[in-house]
Amino acid sequence: MLRLTHNQGARWITGAFRTSPMGAMTAVAGLMPLHLQLKKLFERSVIRINTLHPHHPVLSLLERRKAKGSTLHPNALERKSKTIRNVIKSPLDSVIDNPSSEIFDPLSEHIKPGHRLVDRHPDKVKFVLMPKNRKDRDEYHNNLNLAPVREPNALHLFTAGVKHKFDPNVPISHRTHSHIALVTVLNGRAVTSKTRAAGRRVNEETIVGWSTFLALIKAHKKLQKGWPISKVVLYTTSQLIVKNLMSTNSKPLGSQLSIAVSLAFDAIATDFPEVDIE
Repeated sequence: MLRLTHNQGARWITGAFRTSPMGAMTAVAGLMPLHLQLKKLFERSVIRINTLHPHHPVLSLLERRKAKGSTLHPNALERKSKTIRNVIKSPLDSVIDNPSSEIFDPLSEHIKPGHRLVDRHPDKVKFVLMPKNRKDRDEYHNNLNLAPVREPNALHLFTAGVKHKFDPNVPISHRTHSHIALVTVLNGRAVTSKTRAAGRRVNEETIVGWSTFLALIKAHKKLQKGWPISKVVLYTTSQLIVKNLMSTNSKPLGSQLSIAVSLAFDAIATDFPEVDIE
């Protein structure tokens, strides 16, 4: 049916006869070949497939390791031999080995209204934005530089990340990891510093998210040990990404990274309500 519709569209665009060669007619019409069109659509839908709940009908057509425990369809890729899969050239088969590495849990308890961080502690986390006026920026940066010294009971968490650029032709297994870094400062003195691998195939959101998560876990451990901390100040390269991760109701639902960051904020806000977070 899809191929018939594709062919009829090409004839309508070009005004060709029914006996015209299909390949030439598609090229003149400027239409992408149908198998490439399906491949493009599926590549864009990979993240949607990762967000599907278990036992969704679409998952039953994939391989067992990607089906999330769904009952496989008789025509699923799992039941096709390599010879048959090479013949049919399914768009599902062509990109299934290169999906998004993100994990999703769309039915998680922590993304339901009333259980989210924005519902439980709506005013706990304060975002301090840099002024847009150039004259005010100098004062802002001076206060920023002196804050670790002026605020003796504040724990300052400096996070950063490095995303490596690679030739897309280089296999992922041959690439080096991108990294995240954390420096913890208390009373004007660096207490700890950490560097961790973030993965070979990551984006800016992953780097900012995992560095934020690492910093919040470190702050929670310091508070559990009884350190005299009245405020936790987090420095990040993108406040917008942190805001989006805290809002677990944003699309796509159920991002494990978003849930992890929200729970890290929630742990400090719940266990130590007297501690402010900026």
